[in-house]
Amino acid sequence: MPSYARSRLEATIVREVADILEFEVKDPALRTLSPTVMGARLSPTGEEATVAVAVDGGEEVQDQVLAALRHDQGFIRAQLARRLAVRRVPALRFVIVRPLRGETGG
Repeated sequence: MPSYARSRLEATIVREVADILEFEVKDPALRTLSPTVMGARLSPTGEEATVAVAVDGGEEVQDQVLAALRHDQGFIRAQLARRLAVRRVPALRFVIVRPLRGETGG
């Protein structure tokens, strides 16, 4: 897959997973803690996408969100399959990253 196509697919995955988490997931942990999708990285084969998610809170909250994402990853991938124009939707792997602090726009 050419690098521009890979970059576009990664950006689409970020946008669509964020939309799915915000509007379609019913898991109470994900609804109340509202994780933020920070980025996605496709594996070299394109069979797996690592999705970086940030959430405010301590380690316990992060573990709770990660467990909920892993539990719902099949649903998220199915919803993603409906939205992507690719033959094979990559398997999703979620990782927690620290949210950026002190950033100001402008």
